[in-house]
Amino acid sequence: MISDTAPATHRRIARQTPIFRRLMLLLGFGLVLGWMNGVRAETLQSLVGIQQAAIAYLEEQHADSPRLPQVTAGALDPRLRLVACEGPLEAFTPPGQRTMGATIVGVRCNTPVSWTVYVQATVALNRPVLVARRPLPRGTVLTGADVAVIEQDVARLTLGYLVDLKDIDGMILRRSVTAGTVLHPGLVQHPVSIRRGERVTILGQAAGIEVRMEGQALADGAKGEVIRVRNLSSGRDIEAVVVAPGLVQVRL
Repeated sequence: MISDTAPATHRRIARQTPIFRRLMLLLGFGLVLGWMNGVRAETLQSLVGIQQAAIAYLEEQHADSPRLPQVTAGALDPRLRLVACEGPLEAFTPPGQRTMGATIVGVRCNTPVSWTVYVQATVALNRPVLVARRPLPRGTVLTGADVAVIEQDVARLTLGYLVDLKDIDGMILRRSVTAGTVLHPGLVQHPVSIRRGERVTILGQAAGIEVRMEGQALADGAKGEVIRVRNLSSGRDIEAVVVAPGLVQVRL
């Protein structure tokens, strides 16, 4: 060890030794490396910030829902190195992606450089839906006593769902269901309102003018269905929408 009190000649000799020069080189490299790491940490985009932008975007898509969705964003590759965005991150839904269930959200930056990251996410949205209270056979005319209301993740109900008793009251089951089956539009239908051969009233409306004619149904029809009807005044066959028992409507 060379003390500070040693002659200047001895101190100069010590500083010229290989060990001293190597020590100074290592110390200098360490200081530079520490400075570079600090710069990198400050200029890299936070991966957590990207995930949060994706989550906020998906929550915003369901802002009008009675309950906020439960959104989970997948982890990003920790090796990802992106220049920190100077402006707000912009999230978007890629073509073909839903905002419920398993989905993908794009998150992009425009300044100081442009980049885009795709985040895998899952959105669960719990809502009250109608389910069969007990096993019900095909052809059952539904009433409120036949159904119960439970919460389900509607993101998983790809066939749709019904939420209001008014949606099923008086409707007929298209097929048999087991207890707990979620009722959806494809499971129910309106009862037949008009029978083939039955006399009906044909209602025509346009620009505030209403015209009623006598007709004959050429097919069975339920409310909302389009059937062919013969206008008994002109003898022409036309298409009309079943409005109620004995009443169909056409557009003039």
